[in-house]
Formats: sequence, C-alpha cells, structure tokens
Amino acid sequence: MRKAGLALALSTGLAALSAGTFGCKNPVNPEQPMWLHRPGWVIDVSFRRLLVAEPGTTVKTTLEKSIPGLDTRHGRIFVGTSDHGLYALRAGDGSVLWRFQTAGGVNSEPTYDEDLDIVYFGSDDDGLYAVRARDGLLLWRYKTGAEVQRKPLVVPRPNGKKLLIFCNAADAVFAVDAETGAPAWKRVRSPALGLEIAGHAGISVDHERVYAAFSTGKVAAYDVDTGKDKWAEVDLTATTGASTDDGEQQYFDVDTTPVVHGDRVFVASVATGVYALDATGGAQIWRRAETEGVSWLTYWSEPGHIEETKAKGPNGSVVVNKVKVPDQALLIAGSGTTGLWALDPKNGEVKWRKKPPRGSLSTPVAVGGVLMVTSSKLGLFLFDPLQGQVIDGIDPGSGFSAGAAAFGNRAFVITNAGYLLGLEVSPPKLPPLPAPSSSK
Repeated sequence: MRKAGLALALSTGLAALSAGTFGCKNPVNPEQPMWLHRPGWVIDVSFRRLLVAEPGTTVKTTLEKSIPGLDTRHGRIFVGTSDHGLYALRAGDGSVLWRFQTAGGVNSEPTYDEDLDIVYFGSDDDGLYAVRARDGLLLWRYKTGAEVQRKPLVVPRPNGKKLLIFCNAADAVFAVDAETGAPAWKRVRSPALGLEIAGHAGISVDHERVYAAFSTGKVAAYDVDTGKDKWAEVDLTATTGASTDDGEQQYFDVDTTPVVHGDRVFVASVATGVYALDATGGAQIWRRAETEGVSWLTYWSEPGHIEETKAKGPNGSVVVNKVKVPDQALLIAGSGTTGLWALDPKNGEVKWRKKPPRGSLSTPVAVGGVLMVTSSKLGLFLFDPLQGQVIDGIDPGSGFSAGAAAFGNRAFVITNAGYLLGLEVSPPKLPPLPAPSSSK
C-alpha cells in the first residue's frame, strides 16, 4: 500500500500526520506527537478484509456507512455493506463466518443481543431484520415503510421480555417484541415541509423513556411500554434564527441522535445549535446557538484519578510526581460548517473549538481514554478530548463514512473502499523506575 499524508485542518498549526504502510503490527505515528503528557500512542492495523467489490472494476464509488456491531463474548463482528449484505466475521482475523442478503444497502449499526443470540439491523429496503447470530438464519423481518439507517435498541422489561425499539427515515418510531417481532406500539408523524438533510436521527432510551428527534426540528419523549407522550414535544425551530422572512428555505432537521446523561438530554438542531433539555419534562436548561450545522454529539467522561509523571532529579535520580486529576466530562459536537466543539455539559460553556476539517467527520468512539474519529477526506485519527489535539492517524486513501466500534484497545471500521479494518491502539507507558541500589 502507498504512503499517504494525512493533512489535518482541525486548528491552525496542527502538524501533518504521516501514514505508514498497512500491515499487521505496523505502527503509524505522527511526525511530531502531540499528546499533552507523553508521546507514544500507536495505531496498529491487525487485519484488513475486503467485503465489498464491484465485479470487473477496481474503483468503488459507493459509501460504506455501517458502524460495526460487536459480540465481545464470542469474538464476532457484525457489519453492513452497500452491496445489500450483513456480514458476520471473526474479530481475531476478520475471516467471514456468514453473510445475509437484503434487498437494499445496509447502513445501520447492528445490535447484538447475547441472551437471545440475535443480531438486529436495518436496511434501505425499509426492513428491520432479526437474524440468528450463529449462522445468519432469518428469524423475522418488520416492514417500516422507509429506510432504517440507525441502530436499533434492545430494552429489557421487568416481566422478563425484551422490546426492540427503532426508527426510520420517515420519522416513525416502532417498538416490537425482540424475540418474535410482534408489534407493541408505533408513532408515525407527518413529514417536514421544508428542506431536509439526508439521513435521520436515531433514538435513545433512558429513565423508562424513548427520546427521539425528527426532521421537523422537534424532540419527543415516549413511554417505553406504551409509546405515549412523556412530555410535550420541544420545537427547536421556535428559537430565533430557525426561519426567514424573505421566503428562503431553511434546513431545520434534528439529525443527531439524542444523548442522555443523568437528568439531561442533549440534542442539536442544524439551524439553532446545541441544547440541554431536562430529561423528565423537556424544559430547556441551556442552549449554545453558535454551534450551527452539528451532525453528531458524543458525551465523554473520565473519572478522577492520580496521574504520575517522571522527571530527572539531582544526582541523576528519578523524581515521580503525582497529580490528582478530578472527574472530567465534555459534550463534543461535530459540524461541517462551524467545526468541532467541546462544551461543558453543565452550562454549555465552550471549552475548546477547532475549525471545520476538510470533509465530514463521524461520531467519535472512546478508546483507552481518548477518542477515535474517522473522516471522509483525512482518514482515521485519535485526538485528545480535553483539548482537541491530534495524537496519531492513518489514511487508507479511500476515506470513511462510517464511524468505528471499539472494545478495550481494539477497534473496527469499514472504509469506503469496502475494507473492514481491525485496529489495536497502544497507549503510552511510563518508563520503568530504576532498580533500587543495594545497600552496603
């Protein structure tokens, strides 16, 4: 594979990253490591498996949008592709276990239920599928009437049953029995009257509520068991700036999946910015209006801990300094027009901001205390969530439309060329202390 420069435009003065040759255990490091405390982060490519190829061609133009689903107990990966398939692969080497064919592209992130050994996923053929994880046998299919491109959620109930809750591109939300596919409830809406951005938000479940956001610019909360309203819809377009008086059409989608943490729900409107809403009643807690164009949100947190650094002391001795790091949390938002934002979840205060990079960025995933993000133009890289600085990166040359999935120090992602990559992330380590001198 060729070497490729990974030009990162996240902020003025960020160093360019140099991408190395793909191969097992072949590290790729930035020319000037930018980790705040210690350099040495490494992304290793452990395997590369071609899943999608157009017969008789060498150039693939279709984008791959499926974030892999993980079965961490049995070491399996599930990922959808533009060639209408869902693949099951071994996490160790990427070898294919089975493939399930649908009538449309599979762009959704699959969900694996370990108790039932079922994989759930959506397709652009308007179906939500349940297949047996061990062999790919179809168990049931639910017809929704529109593309299903977001992750379905399995919700255990007190009676021992499980609900599968999901949504589609027509702003409909469904709940069915996770084992049989029998319908429990659904909420269907009228489509938006203005311009819409391609794609749709997913749903989140917490506090016995289903949180959903729609192309109409509204956010809703439904009862998990009945689908009834838990609070009145919040209209994010009602804020100043969502409409114009000169007849100009306005984008007002809420395509970001709501992020729930504690007593707050974080949502973003393309036109009116990022919001924190009260999870129990929907009241607005704060709004950051200048964060326009946000297409994803992620909540990052780190518990308080003791961090050690080493320095040379007098007479060549080694001094170990211990610093207490408090609990930290950030709401990170990505926009193709206003850039990357890190906000204080408590009050919306801007902690840092970076200029928008070339191309679009996926929702980041946490790996070893930092974040991994993919880009349609720049490849894949790690960045420090506390200050937004780049740590390491690789560029396969085809770009990414899908985000990565991670467990421990392992990550998996599919490129736009149709290759599934298995990655290992190695955090930096402190050098060992010198052996104590023997007393005489």
